[in-house]
Amino acid sequence: MRRVLVALAAILAMSLSLTAGAQARCGSTCLNNRVKQLSSGLIRAEKKIASLTQTVSQQGQTIAAQQQTINGLGPIGKKVEALSKCLFEVPISEYGEPEEGEGYLYENATETFQTTALDVPFKGEFVGAWFLIDGCNTATTASIQGVKALAPRATDPRTLLLQRRLFP
Repeated sequence: MRRVLVALAAILAMSLSLTAGAQARCGSTCLNNRVKQLSSGLIRAEKKIASLTQTVSQQGQTIAAQQQTINGLGPIGKKVEALSKCLFEVPISEYGEPEEGEGYLYENATETFQTTALDVPFKGEFVGAWFLIDGCNTATTASIQGVKALAPRATDPRTLLLQRRLFP
């Protein structure tokens, strides 16, 4: 606050010294008006500074409260942070239409048939859906028992696919 007052006093002194010729013509009434103008400008600046100081103080309190909330999350907060580092969006599209005679051949011990396939499309190609992929999971085999999810656990991944087709 003192700095502002000193700066304004310096500006006042400079303006008075630079306009010495005008002061000689102006007289004491004119100078009094200028001093009043500068004083009212100083008062407005002080009010603005007080308002901004209060705003900064309130924002500091809000940030501190948010930090306490984040710190209060404990293990859950750490899991959310880990998820944000591990989950990646990946575009997936379904290819093939066995009913139309196009698709991919699948062969097992007893039969060979046409079916659809999921693949990551190339840049510029149609995207059927976006999937979240866990980039931190190092498991090399699938296991329903090892799956952790927010939704109820499925008994069999194929059942999910049959109940609800991925791409309507």
